[in-house]
Amino acid sequence: MKRSSLALLMLLAAQAGTALAGNCPATPPTSRGTGLVPGIPVAGGTQYYFTDSLIDGFDCFRRLSGWFPSYIHSTNSVNPKHEVVDMAYAHDGTATFNNVVVPTSGPYTLAVRYAYSTGLFGGVFNRPEGIKVNGTVVTSAMDFPVTGNFETYQTTSIVANLKAGANSIQMFNLDGASLSRVDTLTVTPAAAGACITVPPTPAKLSGLAQSATQINLSWSPSAAPASCAVKSYDVFRSTNPAFVPSADNEIANGLTSTAYTDKSALCNLTYYYSVVAVDEAGGSVPSLPFTVATNACPASSTVQINSGGPAVSSWLADEEFSGGSVLATSDPIQTINVPKGLPMEVFQDSRTGSFSYTAKGFAPNSNHTVTLYFLEPTFDGVGSRLFNVSINGKAVLTNFDVFLAAGDNDVPVAEQITAAANSSGQYVITFTPVLNDAVLSGLQIK
Repeated sequence: MKRSSLALLMLLAAQAGTALAGNCPATPPTSRGTGLVPGIPVAGGTQYYFTDSLIDGFDCFRRLSGWFPSYIHSTNSVNPKHEVVDMAYAHDGTATFNNVVVPTSGPYTLAVRYAYSTGLFGGVFNRPEGIKVNGTVVTSAMDFPVTGNFETYQTTSIVANLKAGANSIQMFNLDGASLSRVDTLTVTPAAAGACITVPPTPAKLSGLAQSATQINLSWSPSAAPASCAVKSYDVFRSTNPAFVPSADNEIANGLTSTAYTDKSALCNLTYYYSVVAVDEAGGSVPSLPFTVATNACPASSTVQINSGGPAVSSWLADEEFSGGSVLATSDPIQTINVPKGLPMEVFQDSRTGSFSYTAKGFAPNSNHTVTLYFLEPTFDGVGSRLFNVSINGKAVLTNFDVFLAAGDNDVPVAEQITAAANSSGQYVITFTPVLNDAVLSGLQIK
């Protein structure tokens, strides 16, 4: 095994303002709100502040050394204290209002005021949430498009049936890429004839590989329920046949046609697609996964994957992985001695956790150079993150410490390994945590 380490120089002065990261407090906090605070009368209905909701489902986010959901100051919040709830980073986070009182049973509009920029979730421009009413899920696909700034607020809404008297309304996260500024819930009687039914599941989803990197999809229009109009379609993709459509695997949203061209696929790989139809009441049940494979890779295939991130330059969007989650950084990244032609965007997103990549399409048993690009986005000291890396079952990195190899956090470092493809022309690269999560910014095989 040939192994070399390329540690990129850093500018210490530029790191002076970098926030330190570490472990969260030993136990999660308790919610400040109970969810029982009465609403405030507003024009046409009642308004509730998310800071009064009962929040739960806390997750530790070590980068900020804190538990989420959390509370945060926001200048443009309409809350008198200018405080909002930060739902991001908590995969199972919830915010519940248990005292939503309405005079009569019937359909009501539930409008949520929110704001966020892409932040640590680069390339994620929609952060869907789920809504429960009196314990029943009414939608798992309430869309919240990016507002472009953490202080630029807008409102999105759905219509749901409420009962006379007190109701429970809960917003629940679908994954860690969730809303980071949630301000108010406003409940008003729905307009006469309002849409209260989600559309039927899109039918006849089909696809055809046009090349080694492109798949064309189409499906039949969903019939709009009474008083409704199908507004758009969302497309989801995975390499796992048992995947559950979520924001983690959403590749398109807000489509107004019944066709989509996926140009970010990888060669010689089987994909599974699902489509959701959306109207004013929320998203439909996802379609059953449709299976389609891209064409074979060229014999001299070179793979460049932006781990955890979108397609950039000649680098493909994150694919061919199994396990792990996405972690992004907004910190300044050192650029000295970065190899020519390597986009710096590769280091803004990482795949983290316990995960593997399976790169296909190489000549069986052929030798290639595997370059793994790393950046320590969280910890600020040696020995804080250790993990092992193997290629086709053979250990190539043991107790690897990105901070130690790079000399600092937010400094890129590359590890080059010469390795042979297996008898099926694959490279199965496995990242196994030893202390805290493994992390990878980019993968190149050539």
